[in-house]
Amino acid sequence: MEIASPLLEIVKGLWALARKPLGYIYNLKDNVRSLDEENKNLKAVSEDVKARVEREEEETRAWRTNQVASWLGKVQDFVGGVDQVLREAGERDQIKCLSRCFPRNCWSSYKLGKRVDQLLNEVRQLQHEKEKFSDFTSRLPPPQVLEMPMDKTVGVDISLNKVWKWLVDEKQVGVIGLYGTGGVGKTTLMRRIEKELSCANNGFDVVIWVVVSKAVDKDRIQDTIRRRLGIEDKHWEGWSWDERVYHMCQALTQKKFVLLLDDLWERLDLSKIGVPHHVLENGSKVVLTTRSEQVCHQMRANKTLEVRCLMHEEARGLFESIVGKSTMHSHPKILALADDIVQECKGLPLALITVGQAMAGIANPNEWNYALTTLRKNPHRLSGMVDEVYHILEFSYDRLNDSTLQRCFLYCCLFPEDYHIRRHDLIGLWIGEGLLGDTDDVYSLRNEGEHVLGRLNRACLLESGRDDDQRHVKMHDVIRDMATWIARDHGQRENKLLVIEKDEDMSEDMISKWGEAKKVSLWGKWIRNIDKKPPQCPQLETLFVRETEVTFMPKGFFDSMTACLAVLNLSNNKHIKSFPEGICNLINLWYLNLSSTGISELPKEIKNLTRLRWLLLDNMLESNILIPTGAITSLPLNVFSQWQFKGHFEEWGLVKEEETVEELGCMQHLTDLSICVRESSSTQKIFQSPNLRRRIRRACINNRNGNLTSIVINCSPASNDGFSHLKTLYLLLCTKLSEMKITQGIGRAPNCSFFPNLVKVSVDNCRLSDLSWLVHAPELQKLTVVRCKSMEKIIGDGFAREELAASRLFSRLESLLLMSLPKLTSICDQALSFPQVVRFSILDCPRLRKLPLDSSSARGSFGVTAGKDWWAEFEWDPTARVTLQLGWLSRAEEEMTFEEAARKAKDNQSFLGLATIRFLPCGGPSE
Repeated sequence: MEIASPLLEIVKGLWALARKPLGYIYNLKDNVRSLDEENKNLKAVSEDVKARVEREEEETRAWRTNQVASWLGKVQDFVGGVDQVLREAGERDQIKCLSRCFPRNCWSSYKLGKRVDQLLNEVRQLQHEKEKFSDFTSRLPPPQVLEMPMDKTVGVDISLNKVWKWLVDEKQVGVIGLYGTGGVGKTTLMRRIEKELSCANNGFDVVIWVVVSKAVDKDRIQDTIRRRLGIEDKHWEGWSWDERVYHMCQALTQKKFVLLLDDLWERLDLSKIGVPHHVLENGSKVVLTTRSEQVCHQMRANKTLEVRCLMHEEARGLFESIVGKSTMHSHPKILALADDIVQECKGLPLALITVGQAMAGIANPNEWNYALTTLRKNPHRLSGMVDEVYHILEFSYDRLNDSTLQRCFLYCCLFPEDYHIRRHDLIGLWIGEGLLGDTDDVYSLRNEGEHVLGRLNRACLLESGRDDDQRHVKMHDVIRDMATWIARDHGQRENKLLVIEKDEDMSEDMISKWGEAKKVSLWGKWIRNIDKKPPQCPQLETLFVRETEVTFMPKGFFDSMTACLAVLNLSNNKHIKSFPEGICNLINLWYLNLSSTGISELPKEIKNLTRLRWLLLDNMLESNILIPTGAITSLPLNVFSQWQFKGHFEEWGLVKEEETVEELGCMQHLTDLSICVRESSSTQKIFQSPNLRRRIRRACINNRNGNLTSIVINCSPASNDGFSHLKTLYLLLCTKLSEMKITQGIGRAPNCSFFPNLVKVSVDNCRLSDLSWLVHAPELQKLTVVRCKSMEKIIGDGFAREELAASRLFSRLESLLLMSLPKLTSICDQALSFPQVVRFSILDCPRLRKLPLDSSSARGSFGVTAGKDWWAEFEWDPTARVTLQLGWLSRAEEEMTFEEAARKAKDNQSFLGLATIRFLPCGGPSE
């Protein structure tokens, strides 16, 4: 027993060592069968996993996780190895090498059995790994730009280059606003920006495009942004609104992004959806498009750009691309007609595309001619114009959301196409029509009119005049067509508003259509005759007959209008010499404009117009006009204007001037007076009568042949008896006027602004030695002083700098013209604070060598225009940085020192020897 026990232990040890290898051989057939079954199961599972992953990748823009990808790779390799082992096992089974008895080749069976056993362990491990999968795929990060397909663009390159510079080069620019009328191409420009961002290595991580539209949906905007940031649905849906804002802000802070907001109609508080302004500090940008310039400012845009209509060649190129080149060149007449159609569209891409689509494939010149005629006379009848153009533009009109703004906008349809409308005249018509309210306070209504014009301009429904002339506005032709369509009840009442510019449209057949008209405008030099059968238009409220060649208004012309006609504008009819018969029977007439006609006398019957509020007699072609004594005293006039603005002041005035001025001073309802006078007595009444001083808005004193030597104005600081409404004052040819003063306030800082709203002053050929009374005009913008041989100083002695600063003298000045003043030595002895934009024009003032500027007041950019000899003596810091412009029309040269510019100006041989030197910011004498 003692010997057997160790032997037993040895036997057990040997068996333990041999059991596993022997099991490889003994269990080989069973293990092969198990491996085959497990392998089939693994294949099926891997196919299921692969199918699910591919489906999720295709449907949800995701990618398989690294864990799943690795597992599928392992399975593929494993299955390949198993198949080879199973083929070998199958071959052995065919020759009966797989059995529970030991085969003849034990070594090879051993190796096969061991391999099968290993594979069984591996397949079970792979199956176990699969059970640990939590996600099969993960969402891909969003691409930098979701580039949308777009056709070739036309006419946006210049704007694109400007915006691109702001996007890429100017770090301080965070918000960029693109504004313009509907259909002008703002979205197209934005798409080009998006395309360029996708092509360039610009350093932005993501570009996000969001369409805002009129009905702002903050949830949709926020959801669009977060999807582009890759914030997953399962997180987003579980968050509250505040949590969403927080997480979006965090995500944006970590990225450099461009947010493109298209079609913004009102201010959108980005911080409330998770895009606070501070996230733009890392170089991120927001670019927005809108129809309203005001929205750009409300969105705190650092840079704004107006997207304007295409130039003619660009417009023609766009039109041809829509119509098709083969159609455009299919007939010689079509090319000419196409040019005319392009001209009618005035460069508005939306109109060009719409009309181009309507004409695509049409090769018959007669159809093109019909389309052109329709576009000119009844554009709403052209295919697509209403649905694809007018309804889109109408959104801007609807968005005004103010009936006053809408009525004032539609009123502009009375003016012809491409007409540059004087702002002053338009506001007067709005007031005269009662569109701004029924009140006698014309001054406040004018301010409201300026506000309305500003709103319409910022909404891109009106444009500035040519060369951005701020004195005029105009309507784009397509905008005007849309407005006319609205004014005519969306095309249902085409005779409700009539604008007639051709003499042939004054036929009896055409005049017979005036029956349902509310407003009629006869306009232009082609209108010569209106002596046909008098119109029957009992509903007519407004009638323009302007700038025509008409010589007289026929008898009975106004007979059918007596009940309703409220506004009658006969201005700029130079051939009308006599007051038209029948006007005095228009018992409801509110507004009568006879300006720039040849009428020399008003009839005494004008007193019958008992509702007349406006009487305009500006720029009358007859040098003297007679208003019969007592003819206007009983009229409830709010506005009387007898103003000359085309020169020849010395030849023009009123017959019985002193009587008329006396009557005007007694009229109870008069609040807005413009008048030119020649008599000394009339002048003294204007400056001494508190009633006239409170009412007058424009005054021209022309005393060429009179004895006006002094104007003394008594001003009581405690009373409101100043020229509260005066905006324009001309002192012309007052050759004996040597004194003008205000008895209170001169010599110290004024206690009251005697001229609180005076913006324009012109003094020509007077004997005044100074204009110190201007310290009472804090809002002065334009000052002209010419041919005053006694003028020594513009502002005389006796004012301390602190007093002048308190008076705000010249703080609003935009232009100062001094010409032919041989004794002038000083504008002001004290340095003054001028606006940065001020321009000095100094011609033939040989003794004036200094400007009232010092190192603290000369920090802005200002310009000086003067003759070449003057620059040699002008005292200024020679090192100041300036630009130089020689002559009136040349462009400014490169930046240089004042010394260099003055030398070039002195050597200048250009027109009149004039030069303009513009001093750059911080270019004052202190440098």
